[in-house]
Amino acid sequence: MSDLTRPLLIKSGRILDIASNMDNPPKQDLLVRNGRIEAIGGSASAEGGRSDVDVIDAEGHLVIPGLVNAHYHSHDTLLRGMFEQLPLDAWMLYTSPAHYPRLSSELIQTRTALGASECLLNGITTIQDMVSIVGSDQDHVEEIVQSYEQIGIRAVLALQLSDRAACDCVAYWDSLPERTLRCLPAASDPDEQIRFVERTLEIKSELVTWGLGPSAPQRCSKELLKGFARLSRERGLQVFTHTYESRAQAVLARLKFPEKSLIQHLAEVGLLGPRLSIAHGVWISRSEITRLGDHGANLVCNPTSNLKLLNGFAPVLDYADAKINIGLGCDNCSGNDAQNPFEAMKTFALMWGMYAGVSGNGAAKEAFTAATAGSARAIGLGDQVGRLLPGYRADIVLIDLSQPNYRPMNSAVRQLVYGETGRGITKVIVEGKVVVDNGNVLSPASHDLKARAEHAKDQLATSIDDLRHKNSPIISDILEAYERANRFPLDFDRFLLRRQ
Repeated sequence: MSDLTRPLLIKSGRILDIASNMDNPPKQDLLVRNGRIEAIGGSASAEGGRSDVDVIDAEGHLVIPGLVNAHYHSHDTLLRGMFEQLPLDAWMLYTSPAHYPRLSSELIQTRTALGASECLLNGITTIQDMVSIVGSDQDHVEEIVQSYEQIGIRAVLALQLSDRAACDCVAYWDSLPERTLRCLPAASDPDEQIRFVERTLEIKSELVTWGLGPSAPQRCSKELLKGFARLSRERGLQVFTHTYESRAQAVLARLKFPEKSLIQHLAEVGLLGPRLSIAHGVWISRSEITRLGDHGANLVCNPTSNLKLLNGFAPVLDYADAKINIGLGCDNCSGNDAQNPFEAMKTFALMWGMYAGVSGNGAAKEAFTAATAGSARAIGLGDQVGRLLPGYRADIVLIDLSQPNYRPMNSAVRQLVYGETGRGITKVIVEGKVVVDNGNVLSPASHDLKARAEHAKDQLATSIDDLRHKNSPIISDILEAYERANRFPLDFDRFLLRRQ
């Protein structure tokens, strides 16, 4: 790894930032000192001849800000490849950590390192991890923080919590047969959840900072949501929550909430504002989008997982029209199977293009902006990461322009968004330190991950089989409720990729 006590000069790379010429980015030097970008261009070049400056030759490379995965869950990395063609609420019966026995410290460390290593290898230098911790387990939280520090990735950690009984959180689940209701999680104590969060906020780290993670407005009591709102005000913390991810959630709002709106509900408990970032935002009305914009809230779009979990298409142009900041996420490993921001950018750009039609332009630039500056702002780090500017954290990715998708170079941003897979990444730098070099994560914490993952799979096999057996008698009831919600009349349809 690079020596943080010495300045680092990234020499002769083509600097791609949202304020640069994104089609034909200029060739410039970039100087890093004490973990931050100090200079770009002429003043940076002047440092090149000094003996105490480390130099990375970036000739023939694109230099981009470290990408920001603004919505991610580390708790199910060991379940990748397990499920497909399951709607959200059925999928959660197999993937929620609450349905499994307590994991060992070894498994917590393995799953965290697996996800973080994949993110780094794909150019993600910052993640917002909305992780589920079962049983207010302080040891598990500390192990996650330690794993991120060891791997060398920046993280905004938010414990995903809820306290309402599952039968009250999904449309038509309150009328499920008794045999099914007995299998679903019960309500829990909101005060204990807030106390747990307050304890974890005292954990200090160089690379890990904190946010708040109420799972979703319909999954949390008003008491719990108000507790999160208080903590957000007192500590200035960003709040992350799933909102209108599925059609069933829009139906539930109309059936069970007096306001008929999850956005109004968030407002009433004091959470609607610039520190709020909603994930997904698919089955949302235009008037609610306008209200989000009026209050300066953020959207984190997760296009790949929204398709895999059969949830449809977020109306991204409506968000843009409402002047809402848009970030981009890769979501769960079992609900997407890849922490690959290039997949997410491409899917987002294709959605944008379909909504905008032939009269539009700039989809690739919008996707790149969402994956960098937009995501950074959505997780509360908009003045620190996601840009290549003096004063920003030196989180930087180098991409080899000799790869086939850049031959010839006609538009750097388009060829990055539509053609890059992660294969072109040669170096990843976090806080001025090289953490990935030529396809290898340099931290010892990433060593033997393949073997450790296979061992973890063997350890979980019995628990997974037991869960499949437990869910087998009730899954038809869950799917029937899903179909019933799909028949409920709404005045918009997010299964259609067109503006409404």
